[in-house]
Amino acid sequence: MAERIYLTVAEVIAIHHHQIEEYGGAHGLRDQGALESAVFRPQNGYYNDLSEEAAALLESLVNNHAFLDGNKRVGFAAAHTFLLVNGFDLDVGSRVALELIIWVKQGPFRNLPQVYYADSPFIRFHSYV
Repeated sequence: MAERIYLTVAEVIAIHHHQIEEYGGAHGLRDQGALESAVFRPQNGYYNDLSEEAAALLESLVNNHAFLDGNKRVGFAAAHTFLLVNGFDLDVGSRVALELIIWVKQGPFRNLPQVYYADSPFIRFHSYV
């Protein structure tokens, strides 16, 4: 099994910059500590697998509001990137991705590693080739 590749704070900032340039919004970091907390959360050893780590990254970036704008977009893009660099892809369209982000943001609970399980109503994994 290959060693897990985690995103860095600088890489997530670059993802934010790209999202803002591509889709609009305000550049800027609101809370460096919230960003660091979100980025390092998947690395804390608590999660059982890649899917739970990706979900933790998504949930933290969406809900910590580290950036002035684009937190939901950055959360999804960062989680997707994290999965890609570790050999997996999300097989979802933009509508389903939006539903997932809204569910994460408005869900009845905030700790959502189960959103990435294969039997999730939103997502199915397949090997990235």
